[in-house]
Amino acid sequence: MCDLQKTKISLMVNGINIDDKAMQYIKKQFGERYYNNDYVTTTGLMIDLGNNYYVTSRLEKKSSNLLTLNKKRFFLKQGNKTKSVSLWTPWWVKVKNISKNYQKVLDTNIVNAHFDRARISPITGCNNHCCFCSQNAEKYKKNSIKDMEKNLKIILKDDRINHVLISGGSPKICDLKYLTKVYEHFCKKFPKYEFDVMTMPRGFDSYTDRSQYYDYLKHLKDIGVKGLSVNLELYDRKICSKYCKEKYVIGRDNYFYFLKIAGEIFGSHHVRSGLIVGLESEDSTLKAVEKICECGCMPMLSPYVPYKNIGSYPSLELLYDVYNKSQKIITDHNLNLAPLCVKCKHNTL
Repeated sequence: MCDLQKTKISLMVNGINIDDKAMQYIKKQFGERYYNNDYVTTTGLMIDLGNNYYVTSRLEKKSSNLLTLNKKRFFLKQGNKTKSVSLWTPWWVKVKNISKNYQKVLDTNIVNAHFDRARISPITGCNNHCCFCSQNAEKYKKNSIKDMEKNLKIILKDDRINHVLISGGSPKICDLKYLTKVYEHFCKKFPKYEFDVMTMPRGFDSYTDRSQYYDYLKHLKDIGVKGLSVNLELYDRKICSKYCKEKYVIGRDNYFYFLKIAGEIFGSHHVRSGLIVGLESEDSTLKAVEKICECGCMPMLSPYVPYKNIGSYPSLELLYDVYNKSQKIITDHNLNLAPLCVKCKHNTL
């Protein structure tokens, strides 16, 4: 593991402190809302560490990671080490005519952006009730295609954005068909952009009817969906039943069955499955990594972010160990650690 990877992991776990001089400069350049205020896993200051390492780091005054400013250049101090870094200019600063009033112009609960990727949320809130997720704190509602398209067009004025994720929350069963219409609409309307879809195992009108999986995945491929994110998150059944009841009901076996078919239809480098590192044992996480690889898909490792006083941030040592061992497993299967887009790794190992 290189030093930049260690720096990135430290920023994900320990956050970042900003000294007064640097803070004044940032607010002058970016405005009072100088960081991305988003889901619990994507809120923070967007930092370019150099050499294709990017990270979103929450603000933490007690952090030993200190951002300073010298001659209009930013430096990250970690103990006796100092390195030059850059801040990623937020999209709302780049898009003309909305920088001061972007929150009135655009609903970031519907569409938002992280580095070079836009994210569409067809569902505000979530039908799932995962204990560690902030998304289900919002009242469940379907967002209209008209509103999503209007907001997406605003964000796409930032010419750095080159792909789009259609993300959660997860829909009620009665809204599965609606979500499919959303996929069809945006893939057809914006052919210039690659669209990935974040989804649980599902068919046209069911989460658990395996007989629909192949035809549904083939339909997504045919309408232009480029890739999938099918996030298992937790491997241990007991832990999953405690924290992710709806995913537990769908079942681990259905996840792997769906992933295997998805890998065959989309290709192994277009299907990923996210795992939360630090909420279950290291052994369970590594078993999941192995199983996802056996399905011909790419694992994606996300350090656990505490929410509602549930658990704590995993130790650096645990994250180093899981990362190194996972790389060995993935290499043995001739795969890669997801996501492949280096900027989209801003909140993953």
